[in-house]
Amino acid sequence: MNQVHRLSVGAHGLSVLAAGPDPVEQAARPIIMVHGTPGSAGGWRWFLGHGPQGVSLLAPDRPGFGRSEPKQALIGLKAQAGRLTPLLSLNPANPPAILVGHSMGGPVVARLALDQPHRVAALVLVATSFDPDLEHQHPLQPWADQEPWRRLLPRPLRNANRELLTIVPELRALARDLGQVRCPVVILHGTADRESPYGNVAYLQRHLSHAMVEVRTLEGAGHFLPWTRRRDVLAAIERARALCAA
Repeated sequence: MNQVHRLSVGAHGLSVLAAGPDPVEQAARPIIMVHGTPGSAGGWRWFLGHGPQGVSLLAPDRPGFGRSEPKQALIGLKAQAGRLTPLLSLNPANPPAILVGHSMGGPVVARLALDQPHRVAALVLVATSFDPDLEHQHPLQPWADQEPWRRLLPRPLRNANRELLTIVPELRALARDLGQVRCPVVILHGTADRESPYGNVAYLQRHLSHAMVEVRTLEGAGHFLPWTRRRDVLAAIERARALCAA
């Protein structure tokens, strides 16, 4: 089993759980696993311990979550992706990274792949949310972002709510660029996902028009695949590694 440790990356205090070869001292392909909203790097801890050998396994706390700075939500997929960019260049000799995104982490890693195409070898999209027409806002969400109600929410929920209030226009803007993704994409999605409905798969297949896309469907599975279907997630990551080597 890999040993897990925490490190701080970049000038903005990005907190990262890491395992495998030292990402700075040893040249190895990074596998970067990005959580949804709310969430934290700890959601990937099992994969850090049981992930493939010989690669640098990295799981950041996205800004606004876990131990990363800032403590408030960082709005915008491009801004979020920008904070993760230093993970792609920890060692100039590292091969391009494999990016794994769960739930709302999917659009973040897609944006990162678009902004840094030469540093990204493949995407693994696990129960991700991309179709803006499948996003449903609760009527109380705008109220929860106003004082004094906002102060009553725990920080992860407060920041998650703020992200979700702006996600629909962000996804519409992202859709215009998805056709520029050229790296292989492995999609893992459950048919019983209520948070990110299975219709997101067809949406991605339409919009990732210039990428090689492989879909892995889990019948009857829900949204929280990194906890309920760990072996399937790990197999999807291994498939992405194989596609990089092909």
